[in-house]
Amino acid sequence: WGKNPELMYDRVLRYQDRVRNLYFTFLFVLRAVTKATDYLEQAEYDTGNHEDDLKTVSLMKQLLYNPKLQAACPLPFDEAKLWQGQSGPELKQQIQEQFRNISALMDCVGCEKCRLWGKLQVLGLGTALKILFSVEGQNHAAQSQLQLQRNEVIALVNLLNRLSESVKIVHEMGPSIEKIMEKKISDPSALEFSKWRRMWKSVLALW
Repeated sequence: WGKNPELMYDRVLRYQDRVRNLYFTFLFVLRAVTKATDYLEQAEYDTGNHEDDLKTVSLMKQLLYNPKLQAACPLPFDEAKLWQGQSGPELKQQIQEQFRNISALMDCVGCEKCRLWGKLQVLGLGTALKILFSVEGQNHAAQSQLQLQRNEVIALVNLLNRLSESVKIVHEMGPSIEKIMEKKISDPSALEFSKWRRMWKSVLALW
């Protein structure tokens, strides 16, 4: 177990669209969490251990009211633009249908551990969609009507953590992966490697 630079490059970093999708998904989930701030702050975090409960509430408040987060990303993703126009309702329905298809596909995964983690993260995405569909703008009245199940809150926070770690690894491992690939890629593949170099520079520009 541990970091695997070659696998990271092979599965993610060599594909520019996958890196962009990672950043987009991170902002999407981050937007959902910030929109549900009022609800998440008041939610019950009952683990059966009083000390753990207090720690959980404290950590959630640190996340929701992080000054650096609020200063850097007051509005990281404006989903309202997606639902504007006549095609807005149709787009919502398409997203929901495709999401249900993804959820169904997770049941076909053979590895039990992979299926468990996959379904947890899919539930986190579903919860993010639920929040963004149900809370309009900064409407606090709408937030008061938002209802999430305990497992939805867990999945949402877990997914945000996973995405945060992934973005951090992409940002930190880029230079080291580049050095590794420079040693392994032969001259005939130099053109492909130059594409990877340009892709990585574009990723750093987004950070």
